[in-house]
Amino acid sequence: MPHQYDVAVAGAGIVGSAIAYECAARGLRVVLLDREEPGSKASGSAAGMLAPCSEAHEAGPFLDLARASLALWPDLARRAQEDSGHDPELNLDGLLRVALDDETADDVQARLRWQRDSGISAGEWVDAAAARELEPALADGILGAGWYPHEGHVHSRPAVRALVEASRRHGAEVIVGAAVAGPARSVPGVRLQGGEEIHATRTVLAAGSWLAELSQAFGAALPIRPVHGQVAVLHGVPSPPRRVVYGGLHGYVVAKRDGTVLAGATEEDRGFDVTPDPEVTARLQARAARLVRGAAEATAVHAWTGLRPCAPDRLPLLGPLPSEASGSVLVAGGHYRNGVLLAPVTARGIVAMLTGEGTPDGWEAFDPRRFG
Repeated sequence: MPHQYDVAVAGAGIVGSAIAYECAARGLRVVLLDREEPGSKASGSAAGMLAPCSEAHEAGPFLDLARASLALWPDLARRAQEDSGHDPELNLDGLLRVALDDETADDVQARLRWQRDSGISAGEWVDAAAARELEPALADGILGAGWYPHEGHVHSRPAVRALVEASRRHGAEVIVGAAVAGPARSVPGVRLQGGEEIHATRTVLAAGSWLAELSQAFGAALPIRPVHGQVAVLHGVPSPPRRVVYGGLHGYVVAKRDGTVLAGATEEDRGFDVTPDPEVTARLQARAARLVRGAAEATAVHAWTGLRPCAPDRLPLLGPLPSEASGSVLVAGGHYRNGVLLAPVTARGIVAMLTGEGTPDGWEAFDPRRFG
């Protein structure tokens, strides 16, 4: 292990792993630290949807950030696969935001209108016949859909694996079982729970739902709370959908290459409890059955549960830690439902800040110092 690193990244979810990879690819000496296996928390239980126009409710900095990140995913996935040998399973075959009744049809069309009025021509309304031609797996009863041909999903678990291995191959150290407890006392860097100190010129806090606790150890209590989410994992859907099928309040359905179909997702305030609820799994499967054929007959094998890191304004925290006048500690957290989507743009922007290139344009809305 080198005596000194340029960057220590605390947290090996998809955001921290992407940051470590981009740092290492730029030639920085990086150490990636996590108390558990990379991607074992929120990233490992995410459906991996890349859907900025469904996640944003208005034009503004968040939608701009999300769309910029979607545009970066093909390059990141390609490089990570080439550098690691692992396929992140990026799929940008499109997303259908379906309407099951007149009210949801009005909502979908209203969303398309404000996007067009904002100069965003990312989607269009298609009737039921056209929607079914695009996605034959759609269930009966669909009135139409918003068709977003450039959105899609990535398999977050293999994506983390690819990013971590690619980081290693570029010279990064990845240390599992290393829980960051706070700043180092004798040198710049971080202190682990066992007392060991790691010397690093700059530190990035990417600890997901544990960012509040960790930031407090660094002198700034950032208001991040965990939001429990559960996804039902279905096997045996006869014809898994080729596209993401998003039903608003009726959830979503995403099929991975191995035939596994994910039906999600819930949002609950349960603290750090990640216990799956069988009744919730049954409800998620019932919702999925309203969206795609065969979901009702599938086997709900198990559930994925995770904790989404949520700030009061539901926007990410990207930039200097409020208590750090020197700027030696940066924050990359609070991504809420969109850690997978926002990983590429977060990594690129944080690396720009680490290397002295400055804060990316439009990031003022995400400055962690808004809570300082």
